[in-house]
Amino acid sequence: MANANDARDPLPSDLPASAPALNDVEAGAHDGAGSPTPSQTVVDRKNKKGGLTEGDDMLDDLPDNNLMLVMPCLALVLFLAALDQTIIATALPTIAEVFDATPSEYSWVATLAMTLLTPVNGRVSDIVGRKPLLYAAIIIFTIFSALCGCAKSMTWLITARAFQGLGGGSIIGLTSIVVSDIVPLHKRGKYQGFMGAAWGIAAVVGPILGGVLTQKVSWRWCFYINLPTCGVAFILLVVTLKLNKPTGGTFRQLAHTFDFIGLFLIMVSGALLIVGFSFAADHGFGDKAAIGLIVVGAVMFAGGIINCLYTKRTAVIPARAFKVRTTLFFLIGSSLHACAFIPSNLLLPEFFQGVRGADALQSGYQLLTYALGVAWSTVIAGQILSRWHIVRPIPWSGYVVAIIGYGVMYGTFNYDLTLAMQYGLLIIPAVGVGFSLQTPLVILQAAMPLKEMASVTSAWVLTRSLGGSVGVSIFTAILNTNIRSRFAKIPGYGTEFTAPTSSAGYKAIHDLPAGDMRNSVLAAFADSFKPCWLVSLALFAAALLITLPTRAYSLNRPRGAALKTAAAEKNEAASEEAETEEEEAVRAEAEKAAAYGGGSESAVSELHTLAKTLTNTSSRRGTEAGEPVLEKEKRVSGDDEHGNNAARETSEKA
Repeated sequence: MANANDARDPLPSDLPASAPALNDVEAGAHDGAGSPTPSQTVVDRKNKKGGLTEGDDMLDDLPDNNLMLVMPCLALVLFLAALDQTIIATALPTIAEVFDATPSEYSWVATLAMTLLTPVNGRVSDIVGRKPLLYAAIIIFTIFSALCGCAKSMTWLITARAFQGLGGGSIIGLTSIVVSDIVPLHKRGKYQGFMGAAWGIAAVVGPILGGVLTQKVSWRWCFYINLPTCGVAFILLVVTLKLNKPTGGTFRQLAHTFDFIGLFLIMVSGALLIVGFSFAADHGFGDKAAIGLIVVGAVMFAGGIINCLYTKRTAVIPARAFKVRTTLFFLIGSSLHACAFIPSNLLLPEFFQGVRGADALQSGYQLLTYALGVAWSTVIAGQILSRWHIVRPIPWSGYVVAIIGYGVMYGTFNYDLTLAMQYGLLIIPAVGVGFSLQTPLVILQAAMPLKEMASVTSAWVLTRSLGGSVGVSIFTAILNTNIRSRFAKIPGYGTEFTAPTSSAGYKAIHDLPAGDMRNSVLAAFADSFKPCWLVSLALFAAALLITLPTRAYSLNRPRGAALKTAAAEKNEAASEEAETEEEEAVRAEAEKAAAYGGGSESAVSELHTLAKTLTNTSSRRGTEAGEPVLEKEKRVSGDDEHGNNAARETSEKA
């Protein structure tokens, strides 16, 4: 298979940028007609060929890590954050029953796990380093996991979950950044695939473990289980992880240059959108408070993006992420992906318990094929990306398969669906989700300069978190609205019937006497999920369409010593080409001078000697190792100016 990178666009700022042409050779370097001489043209060409003038701060070598040890540790840390979101999926009905929660409070348990510190993780970690922030995130996550387990009310639980989300969200963002720090871009897909598989494994173990703990012990152990696991992960990371020293400046520099206005707008708008959609889930989208919060949040979020585009300070999200269509469209596509995928982890257990009559443990088992499909397809997608450097077709194919999968669910997930059919059909959307889960991150990193890698990774995590949080609220509102409207049409059933928010509510449905009413209720409950599957289909279709007009970027990005070597080879090739052009130009000037002077052989001989001297001088200059580019160009300018003057004097003599 041909290398797919051959036709890809390089990232201009990945390799050293061109040095600006020198302007101090204009005086005395032009002929009588005012046009530049051939030698001056050569100088300008040499200056435009390349030079190591930008990006020197990114010439760091990758730290020496044993990836066979470090990657499992990072995957374990990521597993903690993912497990925390999935382990309560099957326990949420029981938790809501214990605290007599409303539908809004029910969704908040998941949505408030979104982190508001995600936008600053990249910038701050550039200054203090990744490890201090990662360690702090693990400690915060551990402390508030314990507080969640001790919760005495839904308000207590929601508050603890919010702070726990600060740690968990930071873990998710920082692990992705750390992987990018220790793995080269062209191999990153394979390891990001393993990290994505950690999500899938958590999706497998989480619901099953949550069901077992809820039924056999207590739902509180869904949080307490994080405590020993966090300790093991923390110790392993301290022992195995090695990273380069941070080179991003100081906090004083950050305070003078950072865009705090943009940070405020994005953080506050995210919170308003989460709360607004949660109100809509409880009271419907016609609720004035929900509409006001959503509108204000959307306006503030748009203002934050505009501020990032035009601010002269260091933006929380790099402006290039919005100006380049590849990064912009894949950020939007990832948000749409999360908006469809993350709610599935909550909707499917509800479907299994409410429609199929499964208990918490059984619903975890029924989620098995879906979670395994996501995990394995994520690993396979990473392997394909790393081995054959096929990049954009991977998420595209994932979007297509997900569209097909959710279309199949829309048509077949009825109340009388057999268990075997359910297991098999769930594999289709799972494969689509897995193929499009992690690969967009590699695409974003390939399209951005190395110095913005941490920031664009944080932006990716933020957009996914926000998309997932909004998606949970939207899907909850859609489900609750459809249940109310469909149940109201059932003869003999109360029009005030609302969505069952607890295991007792699900059990009450299946305790109805067998007959037409019970079948009608189950059919109505199953049909209430169909709009959710249809919306998921539409979201993946939108992600596919919006990412089609993007460009491919090479994954063969040199770094550290390799980047220095590439720069040296680039300058050497440019120097050789310029020397050849210079010699030809001087010879042509010699022929013109000879013709003007009536064929003077002495003039021709003198100018040919000058050409040979200039060529030898350029060769010696090109072999000087380690000389700064700007100094070399100044010397080139001076030598060529001297050569031009000598050539003009010889021409006048001829």
